[in-house]
Amino acid sequence: MTITTPLTPPLLDVPISESADRIENPGLSEPRIIDIINISDNLEDQTGRTESSDEVSILLSSDVLFGTNSAELNSTTEEILQQVAREIDDADADVVSVDGHADNTGNETVNLPLSRERAEAVESALSELVTNDGVTFDIEGHGSSDPIASNETDEGRERNRRVSVTFEK
Repeated sequence: MTITTPLTPPLLDVPISESADRIENPGLSEPRIIDIINISDNLEDQTGRTESSDEVSILLSSDVLFGTNSAELNSTTEEILQQVAREIDDADADVVSVDGHADNTGNETVNLPLSRERAEAVESALSELVTNDGVTFDIEGHGSSDPIASNETDEGRERNRRVSVTFEK
């Protein structure tokens, strides 16, 4: 197996086995298996995703979806939302979480309702595009309380203005 990370060169030819052999070393903690999470970004349409063994979270830039201080979807977002809807249909997800987020400019009396209204707009569009019956949506607005980047830079604030769509695989 080859292991790649964003911070190191590839680790080539890592052996994988079901061996019962154990190396005794009292200085090491017990081994544990953790999920590999795949993170990717598309700089062209400012979307991103994180993916683990059981869950997908698609990050949609609010700057692409909406105008400034608006919760009305742009006409150019239909193709992106159709792709998200196809993924939801392919996953046979029962519950889809749609979470709106804002940067820290302005105050929470504006950011909190705006982030919720944006999540509701994405949910409304997705509910029309998803073809699987029985899918329910959980909608929440977080305002600026859950940043994924520094609010000290324009790029960081841009990443924090987002709507995330999360569902089980």
